[in-house]
Amino acid sequence: MHKTFKPLPIVLALGAALAAPAVLADGLEYHGYVRAQAGGTSEGGNLQCFQENGGRAKYRLGNECDNYSEHSVALPFGDPNGVWYKYKLTLTIQNQGKQDAESTNGGAMNWLHRENYVAAGGFFGRGFMENASLWVGQRFYNRHDVHMNDFYYWGNSGTGAGIEEVQAGPVKLAFAYLQNGGNANAANDVVNKRYSVRFYDIDVNPGGKFEGEYVHLMDSTADDGVTKGSGDMLFLQHTQGGLLGGFNKVALVLGREQGAGWEWLPTYAGTGDQNGAKAWRVHEQLSFAFPGSGWSGTATAHYGKYKNGGGQTWSWASVGVRPVYNFTKNFSLAAELGHDEAKATWGADAGKASKLDKLTIAPQLALSEGVWSRPVLRAFITHARWNDVARNYGIANGVFGTKNSGTTFGVQAEAWW
Repeated sequence: MHKTFKPLPIVLALGAALAAPAVLADGLEYHGYVRAQAGGTSEGGNLQCFQENGGRAKYRLGNECDNYSEHSVALPFGDPNGVWYKYKLTLTIQNQGKQDAESTNGGAMNWLHRENYVAAGGFFGRGFMENASLWVGQRFYNRHDVHMNDFYYWGNSGTGAGIEEVQAGPVKLAFAYLQNGGNANAANDVVNKRYSVRFYDIDVNPGGKFEGEYVHLMDSTADDGVTKGSGDMLFLQHTQGGLLGGFNKVALVLGREQGAGWEWLPTYAGTGDQNGAKAWRVHEQLSFAFPGSGWSGTATAHYGKYKNGGGQTWSWASVGVRPVYNFTKNFSLAAELGHDEAKATWGADAGKASKLDKLTIAPQLALSEGVWSRPVLRAFITHARWNDVARNYGIANGVFGTKNSGTTFGVQAEAWW
């Protein structure tokens, strides 16, 4: 959701570097996300968070320990009905709430640079390229997430260039090049490059759309003596609208060699020859709402398996649900139950599953009804339990020591705009 306002404060903040001969158009956008929380545990001390070390989800309700905010500004230039340009900048602030003023010295606070790119369009006239736009820079690219466990199951973000919104009959196409590693690298440095083809906005059934992305990953270096690796990834997703008052998404992710891994791929692809590695994942998420009943919520399920070139495997399974009941327009009660487990065929606990269960109860005050209503102020109590294998992986660090369960409690504010 975007908020439009007068551009002067942001223009001053960004500085004269944004000056250009084109006229700054109306419609400057500022959007973002923020969360902040405070609390303690049944054992004493401040908040502790629970995440199964081998799993990928964290079921975030009442289970977040950092203060985090993300801020994006978009500056439009030119005529939106003709040739147009747009500059996008996204910065993130992350801190631990340790003191009144936190400094980047010592790692108490981080500034993260997430997006810095220019997009442009309106060059191609009528036809299949009429709505096509070009972009160059660092950007979020084709990201898909499950909000309730803060899990991005697909993302091809990074620095590069591309063209999108190419209309090929009933299909829209986009092409992109992205790279890892900085510029001006040494001759013997190995960097990863990614070549992407997206196909999306495809009507396949009433209220249903299909999309996908194919990514080829490959090493690049000026050193002829270095062994270079490569790989491939395929993302496929069906989105169904109008289901149970909400939506349903089911996604399949396939990968081989450098593309064989988990949610950090392809964005954070590494280098090297991973000959024979394979992986696959399935992700399901549902959002539901029943008007007039007071009930809404989300649910999700995941399963994935990785196999390296030596035949060793690692698997992960997760399932969770967050129902919300509104007693009034502004007051609701949310609950979230999540189960996460992982199993590897190597290591000290080879063949044994690491398991974590988490339950949160949270009374809330929100702007309106529904699971997606923000801003929201909530109180929460969270109880988690885990088995010995999860404890051996370090889930019970901090105040819970060698225990197999723990309880935390606190308050949180969360908003997006």
